[in-house]
Order: sequence, then C-alpha cells, then structure tokens
Amino acid sequence: MSAVPSDEEFRTYNQGVISEFRAHQGKVSRPPFPILLLTTTGARTGRRTTVPLGFGVDEQGRVFVVASKAGAPRHPAWFHNLRADPAVTVELGDRSYQARGVVTTGEERDRLYRLVSDGTSAYEQHTDRTFPLVVLEGVPAPD
Repeated sequence: MSAVPSDEEFRTYNQGVISEFRAHQGKVSRPPFPILLLTTTGARTGRRTTVPLGFGVDEQGRVFVVASKAGAPRHPAWFHNLRADPAVTVELGDRSYQARGVVTTGEERDRLYRLVSDGTSAYEQHTDRTFPLVVLEGVPAPD
C-alpha cells in the first residue's frame, strides 16, 4: 500500500472491518484501537454508506471522530455527506444510535483534536489540510 491508500484499498479494508465488527458485537482485531461504525447518506446519491472510524471521548463524555482519511489530500466522502445531512447512524459495541454530526471549529476543534493526537502522526505528515473533527451528538460514551 502507498502512504495514503487508494479509494479501492480503503473500500476493501473497511468492508473487512465492518464485517468483523458486526459479527463480533463491535469487537475487531484490526485496527488495534476501538472503533465505531458511522453511516451517512450520500449527498449526491442518497445511498447509505458505512465506514469504520476510530473515535475519541472528551471529559464531558462526548464521542467524536476525526476526518483524517489517512492523510489523504481531500476530506473523506463520509465527511462531505455528513455536512450535507448531519443525521447519521452510529454503531458502537453492540448498540446502534441515531445521532447528529456536529462539525467543530476553532479552539473547540483544536482542544478535542489534542485528546487524540499530539500533531506528529504519519497521517498529518502526508497532507497540509486540517482534519475536521465531528462530535456525534446522541451517542453515549462507551463503558
């Protein structure tokens, strides 16, 4: 795989993770960190699409995700879809939630981002873009 996977590599990898997540009630062997499944509605197609994402939890118990796409030069499709329609479905562990994705900005975005990155990740080295951060309102922090 190149430094930033191709869209086809993302799709293939993600499908394997999604299948394992659903077969084992939210537990996966890869990636080696907790994930959730985020389902958005396509801005152009109207088709529902699911992606696995690592997540963070802030001190208030808010669950959030980062639109890094492994440092690709453009934001991931799920982020564009969420901006067009913030109503999402989130699968976390063996539960599913209807939620609303809220894009954070400024100091709030930076504060939350520091909870999951010190600014030196390989993803950040692959791009000049600032990774959007999205709070998933309506999703409780896992136990």
